Amino acid sequence: MRTAVLRGFWLLMLLGVLPAKAQNTVLRGRVLDAETHQPIPNAQVGVADNRLGTSTNDAGRFVLSVPPTYQSARLTVALLGYRSYGQPLPPLPGPELLIELRINPAALGEVQVMGSVEGIVREAVARIPRNYPARATQLTGFYRESDQDSIGRPRYLVEGLLTVYKPDYRQPADDGDVQIRQARKVDLRPAGQTVRIDWAGGPFIAQFGDFVHRRAQFISPKHFRDYAYRLAPGSSYAGQPVYVVDFGPRANNRRADCEGRLYIDQASYVFLGAEWHYTAAGLRRSGHGASARRLRVAYQPYAGRWHLKTVWWQTRAQLPIGPPLNYFGEFLATAIDTAGLVRPGYVDRAQERDVFLRTTVAYDSVFWAGQTTLLPSAALRQALLDQPRQQRADSLFRAPRPGADTSANGPANSPPARESGLVRFVSRLISGAAVGPFPLAGAGGELAVGYAPAGSGFALRGAASVAGPGAALTTSFDYQFALTKALTLRVASTQLYGQFEGKGWQYGLRYQRNLRPGHRPLYGCAGLAYVRQSVARPVGTFNNPDASLRVAGTHLGADRLSARLQTLTEAVLPTLGLGLELTHQLELVADVSYLLPLRTRAQLQLDEESGFFLARSSATLNLPNADVDLRVNGQPAVTLPWQPQHWLLSLGLHYRLRP
Repeated sequence: MRTAVLRGFWLLMLLGVLPAKAQNTVLRGRVLDAETHQPIPNAQVGVADNRLGTSTNDAGRFVLSVPPTYQSARLTVALLGYRSYGQPLPPLPGPELLIELRINPAALGEVQVMGSVEGIVREAVARIPRNYPARATQLTGFYRESDQDSIGRPRYLVEGLLTVYKPDYRQPADDGDVQIRQARKVDLRPAGQTVRIDWAGGPFIAQFGDFVHRRAQFISPKHFRDYAYRLAPGSSYAGQPVYVVDFGPRANNRRADCEGRLYIDQASYVFLGAEWHYTAAGLRRSGHGASARRLRVAYQPYAGRWHLKTVWWQTRAQLPIGPPLNYFGEFLATAIDTAGLVRPGYVDRAQERDVFLRTTVAYDSVFWAGQTTLLPSAALRQALLDQPRQQRADSLFRAPRPGADTSANGPANSPPARESGLVRFVSRLISGAAVGPFPLAGAGGELAVGYAPAGSGFALRGAASVAGPGAALTTSFDYQFALTKALTLRVASTQLYGQFEGKGWQYGLRYQRNLRPGHRPLYGCAGLAYVRQSVARPVGTFNNPDASLRVAGTHLGADRLSARLQTLTEAVLPTLGLGLELTHQLELVADVSYLLPLRTRAQLQLDEESGFFLARSSATLNLPNADVDLRVNGQPAVTLPWQPQHWLLSLGLHYRLRP
């Protein structure tokens, strides 16, 4: 009984028969070829001159949510190669509307070519400012993403409703912004999987796939010399003839990244769309390990300009670890706005490195019931109806029950598959690097040191000059583990450069709190660490004739030993700082610290300089020592003429492996 109920529910969901919001009504329809009566996929369905719209799935079906203000508007359906169709919207709600499109082919002989085929593309590029928006626009769009296994079943399925802010098409360098308004997801991957690779930046196909706005390589004037353009048999769009232009690398040219086909309106020279794939050379240059990448993009008219309608994106990749990946993403613009736009702020906009499957946007099933979405394909429908996998997916897309919990973690949202302990551990790691001055106090002077251990043939006598200490340059590398969202366990290694050299370690805790909720995060930070830091001045490298030499209990058998005089400071280091989030993974950090020494010792350190580097040893003698003769400016001494000052400054970056 439960199986029948679940299967019946999935059929209702996949056919789009879900209750809509009270203020909207749903138009359901199917688009067929008038001669063959076969379904027509990818047909553009629009209302009110494409102010609202959707697209047909592989079965020719569509579902469109129509607000009351548009229920007396006109419905249009268009697709390349067919005559456009239009009629007033039928009374809503109503039965499924059947629409038949008639083919309107354009023979190659009917296409007028004045000049070269490359000239057609050049003219289309030149007319982009007049054919595409000359001011910012905002698209409301539906996005679907999945990663499929070797037999085409989705490992996960995630969908979202996006707001896509697009700068005008005269600014190809500015991609604009993407805001995730809603999301729903189901993760069908095995729980506890040790290696899990997630796709990042999926919703940005609405920006990356917009080849006109970005001036993709195959329509970029500086790359025309790399491509060959050929005229293919013509077509038509909305009764107008269309140039069909095939493009690909010129002979013996390896600079062209893409190969495919362009569709250009003959009268206006507008790019209607394109389909292309990356060449082997293009895949190598992309640097993402992809073995195949294919795209299909279409545009639609609205208010005298052409706007992005759909993006279809598929990438296959075989990474060094994990199973082969087969990413599939679709974007469908469902509404266009051109007035009163406000670019989303930092907190509201998504980022390219974000993994959409991990989005924390709260799920609201009531919201989804009134939205226009792209109906799933037959293959996806069959995969989701596969009973062994269905029970994991059952809580996705279902209509809310009275009193049901529709929060992000409620029963209406399918939780992601549980990650392995290793993945959870790695996701808590934060790495970082910083640089700053390490101020030193002291008068400087001339150093001289002698060391001749009793009973050994080794002896050294070295010297060095010390200018006024001033400050050394210090670099540090941080390794943090998040105990909570605000508190981290911190380990850092430090290195000194300049007149002095030295190494050190810091062990402690760091706490941070966002000082600007609702804006780009600015964190106030506080920390406390235990520090061991050496500050050394080399005094020379010496031959060692004694292969059995032992210093402070350490065997130093190498034939070359280096020596340096150093201070070793153990201290407590309280820190205050600020952190500015640059991206969800990268943070700019400025710290001020106050060094509170617990103990400082003068030392002579000997290091082996020959032999295998991993097997080299070091030995340290605390001063004063009976076998060591230390002089500063010619006078016997037991201390060194420098010591660290209290105030320390640093500037660095922190990187979160997972935001």
